[in-house]
Amino acid sequence: MQVAKISNFGNPHLGLFARATDRLVSVDISASPKLLSALSVLGAPVLKTTFGGSGLAGIFLAMNSNGAVVPSFCSQLEIDVLKAQGLNVATIADKFSAAGNNIAANDFGAVANPEIPRMVLKRISDCLGVETVQMRIAGYATPGSCVLATNRGFAAHNRASEQELKELHSILRVNGSNCTLNTGVAFVSLGAVANSKGAVFGEACTGFEVGR
Repeated sequence: MQVAKISNFGNPHLGLFARATDRLVSVDISASPKLLSALSVLGAPVLKTTFGGSGLAGIFLAMNSNGAVVPSFCSQLEIDVLKAQGLNVATIADKFSAAGNNIAANDFGAVANPEIPRMVLKRISDCLGVETVQMRIAGYATPGSCVLATNRGFAAHNRASEQELKELHSILRVNGSNCTLNTGVAFVSLGAVANSKGAVFGEACTGFEVGR
């Protein structure tokens, strides 16, 4: 597995600006050249994207190899860019529009904000092609911010309980553990961009955090 440590114009919270699967890396259209170069360790095509004009792919995009969940305020052009990659696309509205914060997914399963309405949850499951289970992580209703999942494993908020880790293992079908990134930040999806081939960490990550 290849790794890199980098910042995006001095910001180590790379998970704000990019989201990766084994099939595709979506990144802020104005990402730094250093970040764009580092993302090559993920071994997947890099697609510059926006979501309602915002480059915060990690906040507004939840994605696996089957589909992408995006805010309802995305333009048709932004949606078509993702569809052109062969992805199903579903939109989510209102207070759940930050799909990247509200959903964590890999190609085997997904976890979602427990407050998302059932009808919307079904759209998410159909789009991603996996069962989507609603749960809180460490008391937070935003599992996408608390879990960084790939097809090889997951990292979870440092205060996720043993029971929650077991549930995540059952849903995502990979092993995982508690972690922090960027020197103690427990919202791990903000600190790195990863798939089963590699990971790009924020430059503030310690060696211990990278090892975890």
